[in-house]
Amino acid sequence: MKESLLSVLTIIFLLSLGYFFSNRIKASYRQACLSCLSGLVMLLLFVMGVEFGQVFINKETGLDIAIDAMLLSGLISLITFLLLIKRNSVVDRGKGFASFFAPFYGCAKAGGSFCFGLLVYPYIHTKLAASHISSHYLLYLLIFLVGMDLVNFKLSSINRRLLALPALTIAGTLIAVLIFAQVRPYSFVESMVVASGFGWFSLSGPMVKSLVSPEMGAMAFMTDFFREMFSIIFLYFLGKRQPQSAIGMSGAAALDSALPFIKQNCHEEYIKHAIISGFVLSLLAPLFIAFSVSLL
Repeated sequence: MKESLLSVLTIIFLLSLGYFFSNRIKASYRQACLSCLSGLVMLLLFVMGVEFGQVFINKETGLDIAIDAMLLSGLISLITFLLLIKRNSVVDRGKGFASFFAPFYGCAKAGGSFCFGLLVYPYIHTKLAASHISSHYLLYLLIFLVGMDLVNFKLSSINRRLLALPALTIAGTLIAVLIFAQVRPYSFVESMVVASGFGWFSLSGPMVKSLVSPEMGAMAFMTDFFREMFSIIFLYFLGKRQPQSAIGMSGAAALDSALPFIKQNCHEEYIKHAIISGFVLSLLAPLFIAFSVSLL
């Protein structure tokens, strides 16, 4: 409980520190710092792959985790869709295969970085540990940079109607977790731990690994990774017809990696919904993870 509480306070401190630091430096310096975000995420995923190597080196365990993660992420996506479904939607034509495959590039890079870490695990895991390079420290730096990025977000944009979208997204996650816990050998709290990243896989994997175990961390990472893949497919085919469901399925990723595709496939009026929903879920994800871990 104390470790989880300390984790929550650390995250709040880092977000606040990043926000206030960003307010006190020139815009050009801030932009230079934020330009490192994507590279840092790739490095974090690589280190996660090395750290999770001990889990996935056992093919049976790794396969079980992947199957369970796909089932849980599928349940979350389906129930979120049903909660946010909009009736009498207007049919819209697709944009062609080029636009369909474009958003998978980012996910492919992320998956590739993680898999490369798994492949080199037998050769460098001891050297990485000896060098004290850990996903834990990279995660803290990532959260600090996210705090810097929040400086452009206007809290005055948030209102009760817009908050309904992330609230229903959280409700969909809780319902999915309840169902998953009935059909798989995970308790409700364990399932909640691995689902509390709300699609932010670069946060949930290392944080759950640090607070619980490598196996649970791998499960959290895979759950959020598959969730983003499902949301991209849904965005392409039904983004125009069901924008709120598409944004809800994207979870915290609606603020960053899924946002360009939301702009491309949803009506312009829903961009604000995506930013606010992603912002709220990004703030709540580490708090939900830490709180869920405290209940184990």
